[in-house]
Amino acid sequence: MRNDILQLVFLFLSLIVGAGCEELLPKVLGVGCPVLLMSALFLAARGRPSLGFLFAIAAGAVEDALSSLTPMTSVSFFLLAAVLARRTGAPWCLAALTYPCYQLWLTVWTGGLNVFTRILLSVPIGFLTAFAVGRIVLGVLRRAAIDERG
Repeated sequence: MRNDILQLVFLFLSLIVGAGCEELLPKVLGVGCPVLLMSALFLAARGRPSLGFLFAIAAGAVEDALSSLTPMTSVSFFLLAAVLARRTGAPWCLAALTYPCYQLWLTVWTGGLNVFTRILLSVPIGFLTAFAVGRIVLGVLRRAAIDERG
């Protein structure tokens, strides 16, 4: 019971902090840091699959709301990325390719984006964000002993 409440609070705080970081961190030619996407990847690969997939759906919905995208644009990609991260078990390798693919996904579903510039910029930004978010999320999970059995 205690572990379930801790997980729920951690996921809720991850959504709030991730959304705040995405809004407040600087954007380079319209390409921002994918904090929510990387959080969804790393949380889907760890712990119970149902919580990881629910977090991916919630993070995608928050991303749609923040970016003024049509509903389910980001949710569908975040859920697909979470399933792949869960199946492969290697979110670090998948994180390197996820953000450029997400930029391509957005270009397909929304018109008028400069796809080549966005993909070129999304590679280094995605790497840096994946490294930072992965270290922070996994470090907090380990220090808080959220997934520990006891």
